[in-house]
Amino acid sequence: MHLLETWNTALWQRILPVCLLLTALICGIRLRGVPVRGFSHVLRETYGTVFRRGCDPKQKRIFASALAATMGTGNLVGTALALMTGGAGALFWMWISALLGMILVYAENVLGMHYRRIRQDGTRIGGAVACLRYGMHSPFLAGVFAVLCTVSAFGMGNLAQSSTIAQTLSHYGISAPVCGLSTALLLLLILHGGSDRIGQVTIRLMPALCGFYLLGCAVLLIRHAAELPDALLRIIREAFGLRAAGCGFCASILIRSMSVGLRRGIFSNEAGLGSSALLHMEAETGDAATQGKWAAAEVFADTVICCTATALVILTAPVAQNSFDGDAAGLLLYAFSDGLGRFAGGFLAVCMVLLAFATMIGWYPCGAACVRYLFGQRGVPVYLAGFVLIGFAGAFGSPEWIWQLCDCCNGLMALPNLICMCRISHMLDEKIEKN
Repeated sequence: MHLLETWNTALWQRILPVCLLLTALICGIRLRGVPVRGFSHVLRETYGTVFRRGCDPKQKRIFASALAATMGTGNLVGTALALMTGGAGALFWMWISALLGMILVYAENVLGMHYRRIRQDGTRIGGAVACLRYGMHSPFLAGVFAVLCTVSAFGMGNLAQSSTIAQTLSHYGISAPVCGLSTALLLLLILHGGSDRIGQVTIRLMPALCGFYLLGCAVLLIRHAAELPDALLRIIREAFGLRAAGCGFCASILIRSMSVGLRRGIFSNEAGLGSSALLHMEAETGDAATQGKWAAAEVFADTVICCTATALVILTAPVAQNSFDGDAAGLLLYAFSDGLGRFAGGFLAVCMVLLAFATMIGWYPCGAACVRYLFGQRGVPVYLAGFVLIGFAGAFGSPEWIWQLCDCCNGLMALPNLICMCRISHMLDEKIEKN
């Protein structure tokens, strides 16, 4: 565990912040600031069309599945953990990760669609795998990414979520074996139906779940509206290492807030990992820019809206402001209890369990796409069996080592994707000129 923590510290404090920032800057210049520039237009073309009759049903399912993959424990437990370990300033760096993330996911989807290939058996190769294989002409790195993505699907997309479900339901007397078995059976029932069934489940689940959670946050923020200015001031002050008025600057606060905020932000929105393009490659349209816009909208919803709502609820709740020495789930419960009272536990339990489960079914296609690339269609049933079994085993895992493992997998998975994006970023010039 100590070696893993040391490696994660080096990876997320020294290596990845530089790589993510450098790649985002390169892609941002190539894209002329798109999608951050003119983001209102992006929102109109994505959220503005969701409820229109003419919107492509498959595009809706892809959007719902991608949103399910990104929105999970990172929005609740991950945000609380960021505030506990990085202070209020960590939220500011999560916002920065969202801006960088919108550029990164836009670029990786545009590039992934450009290099997408369809095999003779009808299976598709897209996303970072296609970019590495056909853009960088590196079958080796494509294979490395596919392996790392599969491991991440088992870790971040499964173990961490299953553990969260079990930890949450244990407070209601549901044992780990029962929780693990129920999770595994539901996974088997949904995932065995393929991408169509996954899309059908997520397109019904995600709008209702997100609306339910944000409504609860809105009630608490309205209740504590007077505390919002102080909370926002605290976020900015701690983000830049500034102590209370007159106490000066502290570099350690700045570094800690930046490291934790970027790490938890990337864990939440998954920008730069390459997973987003693996989902969007299933789109029927060949318009790469359209898929980039939808991916950017997903990052915005995940981090700027949901993570911010969670953080502000915690920072404005009187009972929670001095409770950062407890566990992350306990901190959330304290914050929501101040406004929802005895209903807080049930509200959070429903949100955490459903968000975690949605992440599991949203991440499954990412790993399946990589397994399909590595072993062909024959490898998918084996992957499905392993995914279901790990969903059961995750209920017995220790949250601490699971989160450390997920941080490691996320970081390693991002490296080949970021290298590839820098190498083939010149293709973005052509795409912008055509649009």
